[in-house]
Amino acid sequence: MLPQKQRQRLRIIHLGWLAMVVAVACSILVSREREALSFAWLGLAALPGFAGYLLLGPDRLLNQFAPSFLVITWTVFAAFALALSGAAMSPLAVLFVVAPLVALNLENSGMAAEASIFGAGAYFVAILLSEIGILPMGEAVTGFSSVARLLAFAALVTCALLVWYLAHGREQNAAAEEQYPLAEISHPAKATIPVPADSGVLLLDVTPDGMIRGADGDRLGMPSIGAGTLLRDILDASTPPSKLLGTPTMAGEAKLANGRKIAFCSTPYEGGIHLMLIDRPAQEDNKSSVDAEAHARDAVRQRTAFFASMGHDLKTPLNAIIGYADMMRHGVRGPLPEAYQDYPAIIHDSGQELLLMVEDMLDLAKADAERYRLEPEPVDLSAFAHSVIRQLENQAERAGVKLRLKADEEVWAQADARAVRQIWQNLVSNAIKYSDSGSAVVLDAEISGNAAILSVTDKGAGMSEEDVSLALEPFAQGGNARGVKGTGLGLAVVKRFAELHGGQIEIRSTLGKGTRVSVTLPRAHDADIEPMDDAAQ
Repeated sequence: MLPQKQRQRLRIIHLGWLAMVVAVACSILVSREREALSFAWLGLAALPGFAGYLLLGPDRLLNQFAPSFLVITWTVFAAFALALSGAAMSPLAVLFVVAPLVALNLENSGMAAEASIFGAGAYFVAILLSEIGILPMGEAVTGFSSVARLLAFAALVTCALLVWYLAHGREQNAAAEEQYPLAEISHPAKATIPVPADSGVLLLDVTPDGMIRGADGDRLGMPSIGAGTLLRDILDASTPPSKLLGTPTMAGEAKLANGRKIAFCSTPYEGGIHLMLIDRPAQEDNKSSVDAEAHARDAVRQRTAFFASMGHDLKTPLNAIIGYADMMRHGVRGPLPEAYQDYPAIIHDSGQELLLMVEDMLDLAKADAERYRLEPEPVDLSAFAHSVIRQLENQAERAGVKLRLKADEEVWAQADARAVRQIWQNLVSNAIKYSDSGSAVVLDAEISGNAAILSVTDKGAGMSEEDVSLALEPFAQGGNARGVKGTGLGLAVVKRFAELHGGQIEIRSTLGKGTRVSVTLPRAHDADIEPMDDAAQ
């Protein structure tokens, strides 16, 4: 499937070739050399132009065969023109350059190389046939001499246009990359863990207006997919791009232009949309809508696993960044200049926030794969709350938000200590992000029957009922996110941890008034509780 921009450019060039052929015909009509054969040769010259005009039109079926057929048409015409216009001495030898240039504009370098090799071989054969007298040397067949000179000029103009359009297309792609800069971590086409070419999974980074700026993985039978391709050009006419580009996170099924059926999962982010396409085997076409939902869930699961694999590579450099920032903050190698005093704390806090995102991805992938193993023990929810407040107080201070713990006594839960810390971190970090400057975030913990309940309350933007259900899905953010950057993983991870403990998460939110998120965990038995002053350290 050819990208629309390449089709339009090449169609214009072929129309230009037809116009120049018509101009040559008109010049012969007004001249004294009106040979009937001249018009026959001009009819032959018009064939590549007509082929390009028809094959590069809107018909999707013809576009499947356009690259090879078009290059072959130009190559065959060049061979005939060379034989009819003086063989090795023919001015129309320049036509052999057109076919490779057309192939390059179609982004098919292999076909361009083949056309170049064929052209060189045809020219060599013409020299041999001229030497042994089979083809004329330097003289054109009757009725073609004047046409040959004019067509040679037209061929040079066409070559110049092809070269210009080729360079112009690359400049446009570069401009698109500059207009929509690539995300250094989240952009799938730049991920450190490449997606296998035969995986049946294609990751796309798409601009808001539907142009692909990055692709990685299996091309799903369409090798021309790349930067600059429009999403609508790879989809079947019955599948509008808006079906895949909607917000918020969407999942479902669609059909490609080559007839393949796919499952898709799209996640919007600031500046574009990450789109995962998964090939559906033909034998699954008749399955029920339940299977479609399973494909959508599988798409999310595969994407989570992909980011988790990448997360392992991110943890090592992140820990190094945090460690060195901490050393700089405490002046291990000596005090920093006063102008740089605040930077280590900012680097340290930003690194901690990014590390939390990476750990969320890893934990979510483990939970989805049922490989996360809890190590329940008595943990004091209040002590962990104090620890998280100390950890995030710099982030809260920069946002103008105060952190306050309401619980004034120990609250013991039977839970995994690392999971509890991460639940607090995610809830408090989210509350800080969505709170207005000057407001407060309140942490609380209490015992209710056989349950230990921790909660975080903010007076921020709040969420609608639809946003509440959406926020619990991986990689999703509500419509009232107010442009706050995030992975959409925080609440999803909290939900999974609560469910792994046999508990639940409850969100009460009102638009414009704030949000309260509560997590229920099993209460620890009194007999198991031992004095642990440093439980949260």
